[in-house]
Amino acid sequence: MNPQLAHWFILLIVNIPVYLGLGWLIFKDWQDFLETLRLWTNMDWLMTLQKQWREDRWDTRKLPVFLLSCAALVVCEHLMFGKTPAARPAAQLVGL
Repeated sequence: MNPQLAHWFILLIVNIPVYLGLGWLIFKDWQDFLETLRLWTNMDWLMTLQKQWREDRWDTRKLPVFLLSCAALVVCEHLMFGKTPAARPAAQLVGL
């Protein structure tokens, strides 16, 4: 595993509590998360999303907003800390 890949992996793992907190802010409970996930993974998801979009736009946007927020968090942290000397010891922790 190269140091760059290890750095991304460490950022993903370290941010798990932040993902859970962000999910709590967006979804409020597990039932809401599972309902949104069911909406997006339905076999006829395009028709379901179009119908749901007319009824409640925020419920339709929750999952993409959550996923993009999590990805943006990791990318921003990488841009902030990826070139610093602090990234090298973190990569050395995983044996690189």
